[in-house]
Amino acid sequence: MNLLLVRHAQSANNLLYAQTGSSEGRHADPSLTELGFAQAQALADFARTDATWQGVTHLYCSLARRAVQTAAPLAQALGLPAQGLAQAYEAGGLFERQEDRTPYAVPGLSHAELLADNPALLWPADLPAAEPWAGGFEAYEEPGVLEARAAQVVEVLRAAHGEADTVALVTHGHFTQFLLRQFIAHGNAYFRVVNTATTLLTLPGPDAPEGWGPLVDWVNRFDHLRPEQVSQ
Repeated sequence: MNLLLVRHAQSANNLLYAQTGSSEGRHADPSLTELGFAQAQALADFARTDATWQGVTHLYCSLARRAVQTAAPLAQALGLPAQGLAQAYEAGGLFERQEDRTPYAVPGLSHAELLADNPALLWPADLPAAEPWAGGFEAYEEPGVLEARAAQVVEVLRAAHGEADTVALVTHGHFTQFLLRQFIAHGNAYFRVVNTATTLLTLPGPDAPEGWGPLVDWVNRFDHLRPEQVSQ
């Protein structure tokens, strides 16, 4: 299986931090910015003619609004549904803070609400169809929490797809690090992935020698963006 990881386009929280260096005033489930929508469209336009993207057989996305919005033009360009994958959200999930800065869980949007952002979105079969996504709030600072969730995402994808499939997953910058750690023993290294950057891995098949890791085709590819469109 080829696994194409995509970081979502610039969100309102990304822009807030870029402008202020702070997350004060952040939104629990932000939308894309004007630049973010342009980045997502640029990736989709690139996907229409790129050989790797034209080989994508399945498209998945986190249920965070920014990921669903990023996947929308890709789904249209590829002629594929965007399958929601509830476990692929950003570290910590959706949360707000009390006055004393203590975080508390907030839900995401429902399928009906997210369809306004992405008409191709398919709701996960294991989630109630009419209820909002719970938001995935977690104590992600605790050891092993993100590693376990990343392993679950990989297990879900491996179980659903064979060697001939090329799977694209629109996910998040921090969580991407833990997905990569499922395949690459990179210790404390942190891979830079800008908004809408892609990372391509070819996972070893069942007949590969024991201990073989993935072929890393590239990390943080963003040549679909103009220089002025690049953002963190």
